[in-house]
Amino acid sequence: MFKKQGRGVFCGVLVLIVFIVYVVRLGQWQLVQGDTYAEEAVVSSSFIKLTGARGEILDRDGEVLAGNRPVYNIIYSKLSWEAESRNETLLSAVKLLESIDVEWVDRLPITMTRGGDYRFSADRTGEIAVLKGEDMLDLPEEATAAECMAALIERYGIDETLDRADARRVASVRYNMERSYFSRTNPYVLARDVSIETVEIVSERIVSMPGIETQVGQTRDYGDGTVAPHVIGTLGAISEEQYNTALAEDNTYSSANVSGYAYDDILGQSGIESVYESVLRGKNGKETIETDSTGEVLSTTVTEPPQAGDSVWLTIDSDLQRAAGKALQEQIEAKPTEDCTAGAAVALDVNSGAVLACVSYPTFDLSKYMSDDEYLTALYADETQPLFNRALDGIFTPGSIFKPLVALAALEEGVITPTQKPVVCDGTYHYYAPDYEPKCLGEHGALDVYGALRYSCNSFFYDVGRMLTIKRMHTYAELFALGEKTGCELHETAGIMSDPVTYAERHLGAEWFDGLTIQAAIGQCDNMFTPIELATYCAMIANGGTRYKTHFMEKITDYDRVITRETAEPEVVLQAEISEESFRVVREGMRQVCTEGTAASTFADFGVAVAGKTGTAETYEHSDNLTFIGYAPYDDPQIAVAVVVEYGGEGNAAKDVAKAILEAYFFPEGSTGAENPAKAAESTPVPENDAD
Repeated sequence: MFKKQGRGVFCGVLVLIVFIVYVVRLGQWQLVQGDTYAEEAVVSSSFIKLTGARGEILDRDGEVLAGNRPVYNIIYSKLSWEAESRNETLLSAVKLLESIDVEWVDRLPITMTRGGDYRFSADRTGEIAVLKGEDMLDLPEEATAAECMAALIERYGIDETLDRADARRVASVRYNMERSYFSRTNPYVLARDVSIETVEIVSERIVSMPGIETQVGQTRDYGDGTVAPHVIGTLGAISEEQYNTALAEDNTYSSANVSGYAYDDILGQSGIESVYESVLRGKNGKETIETDSTGEVLSTTVTEPPQAGDSVWLTIDSDLQRAAGKALQEQIEAKPTEDCTAGAAVALDVNSGAVLACVSYPTFDLSKYMSDDEYLTALYADETQPLFNRALDGIFTPGSIFKPLVALAALEEGVITPTQKPVVCDGTYHYYAPDYEPKCLGEHGALDVYGALRYSCNSFFYDVGRMLTIKRMHTYAELFALGEKTGCELHETAGIMSDPVTYAERHLGAEWFDGLTIQAAIGQCDNMFTPIELATYCAMIANGGTRYKTHFMEKITDYDRVITRETAEPEVVLQAEISEESFRVVREGMRQVCTEGTAASTFADFGVAVAGKTGTAETYEHSDNLTFIGYAPYDDPQIAVAVVVEYGGEGNAAKDVAKAILEAYFFPEGSTGAENPAKAAESTPVPENDAD
């Protein structure tokens, strides 16, 4: 019995000792070492934005017109910074970059005069308002640049012993960092797309600049940036207006929306880059970072992979585009007149409205635009406006290429018959004699509509225009997209079709008179159209009156070109209710233009049957515009072309550009097929004194 009691006491004492040990140890953990273990237990989680690649822009055959290439950026990362030396580090980095002529991101709207005084940037009013606003410096509206700088120096703890230039350098970087939401999760890009030599120089100094790092990113690569710059468009830093729009749409960068737009983002500013911004822009991802309470990084994990943007395939044929651009440049730089400096050409698929080529001259190099500040400054200063897209936004007096429409309207309205000869052309139109007797470019005698088109007889079209009236002329022009936008995705300007109302608006209330009607009938008066309108008009004649919505997008695929997201289908805007017989007559007249008329010297022996119309349009205080519209093949139309050589005077410039485009389309190997007698058409001499 005593043995049993001793065993129980022993076990009880043992349990008590163990309990006391646990209590003591628990007390040590909680009371003595509690703070230490609490610090070790705290693990915070944050993330770094991983940028999704921008989708590519390709031509119809997959040639990359705008792609991506790896670049080096200089960044400031909060993961490895030292707060106490932050301003000193940033100043050292900026001055190092300046010493090797590397541009750093500087968006502070305060500059310095030569005398060292602070002043506001005249063109940054919106940013100045943000700087003074309650979310930033909270200064009155009348605050000066010097007062803003003083507030920035205080806000960012900038050493007041620094000279004014250095103080501004630090203030600019810190301001940009704050505006860009710099944080542990969002490193700040101090300089973009630097050379490998710059990376090496910076890397040598990184130890003395805690927080400064080099980072591999991506930038746009345009290869041959001269192929279709006006179509592809440009990228640029987000503007104040664009950022405010994103803000209003709740689409700015945040932890909940890493794909939103940040203050220092780059986005499409014109062309396809702008129109398809939402398609091309990739989706950003996240790299989650776990740190302890001391800030030491414990782990990094990609928790949300970035997604590349989709790629946009264009209807543009790069070979056709290059041929058109080269021919237009050669013709204009040959200086047919002293004031000839510009022109444009558009080629369309007759049966879909797809834009096969769209060229404007003078032009520019997208690669240099994006990388060379001096080149960009020169572009904006150039009086010939190389950034202006004349193919879509330029409006030009067309001249005689308007005559096929007048002929078509007159035939359809019963004003003339195909064989009717309304006037005898002796070089002057006498209907309004003696008050008004406009001239013709030749003495053509009595012509029917075929001959009038073939030799571009003004007297014939004066009389037909008079009988047709401006009202009916205007109605048919609207059907054929003359004076109306064609519907393409890019910005375009509507041309002008003359009529009494428009004339009064443009000429201080002046009244319309009959002489204006007959001038409009030969493509003069206020008639002014864009090259894409003229190409659409020509395509409608070729296909029998179907007006397609013009378009540049062929399809959209994923970045890897495997999955097709969207394919463009031909969209019919309207079908002109005009008889096939009227179309047949006009097409035959346009064919004769190219076999024995005003374009015979260019197209009579071309390997494919071409139908077209030449034009020479008078302009105010300048040489005449040279114009041409045409399509081919004549019996099975595929491609329609419109060319304008502004102030080209007289000659073959517009026809030669059109020929180069058609050669590239039908004979990509370089043979025109002219040696094939089965394809070559016979030609007859062009009448003298007939420039049209």
